[in-house]
Amino acid sequence: MKIMKRIFLRFFLIFSMFFSLQAQKSIKIMDGELNYLFNERLTGRDIIALRNGEVVCNSIGKLKYSRINEIPETRKMLASIKKVNPNHLVEIIKILPYKDFENLTDIISAMLKESESYTKVPFYYDDDGRIRYLYSDATIESIELENGREIITERFLMRPLDYFTGRIESEQLGNYYFYQMRNTDKVRYRNIISAIGKGKMIAVITLFRYGDNWIIYAFGGVDTIRFPFLNKRIDNAFYRRIKAFCFFTFERLAELSSADEES
Repeated sequence: MKIMKRIFLRFFLIFSMFFSLQAQKSIKIMDGELNYLFNERLTGRDIIALRNGEVVCNSIGKLKYSRINEIPETRKMLASIKKVNPNHLVEIIKILPYKDFENLTDIISAMLKESESYTKVPFYYDDDGRIRYLYSDATIESIELENGREIITERFLMRPLDYFTGRIESEQLGNYYFYQMRNTDKVRYRNIISAIGKGKMIAVITLFRYGDNWIIYAFGGVDTIRFPFLNKRIDNAFYRRIKAFCFFTFERLAELSSADEES
């Protein structure tokens, strides 16, 4: 049981995407637009945060507790999550103005092919003051085109677990971008214990323009065995890993956006 406890407490998900830009911008979005995009679970506090350019990040457990509505732009994302039916699920919402971020889909697509977008995510400092990264390794094995979609096969290492292979599917159509990663093999602990089943870990991102804004919505989820006395700690550990990845990714996005403007 101690081994299983350590596995789940150290476990994290490739995710999904984005958190805090270096300079937050006030967002102009009408109540009617919010009502179209989100359901009644979007609280007044959530709305204030989104209008202030902040991120809404919640550990929701199951898909039925998500805040996003099923609209054409989110239908594929929701269908992907339903297939896995994770019992640990995190949602991330951010709104960006379209102005000054016109090339956002191109920037994101390129960023997700860089190994540093995975291997340079700081997670915590050890007792010696050294940074420990969320991903120990990320190596692209192949990139193929399949019916207009880009399929990337990539090997990931997340200590203390062993290497696993992820299948990344991305699609870019004008002002719409879709990203999905699922593990194609079991994720094992020291090549002995299966910690996560095949296809049971998923990260999904949808980015699309709506009016004068970009809507960024992402899920990170995993389906694991339920342990009543560990579930809360598993959720907290999972949430912290998603949050760390998002912080880093948004900072990286800000850097790339600034460089794109200067060029």
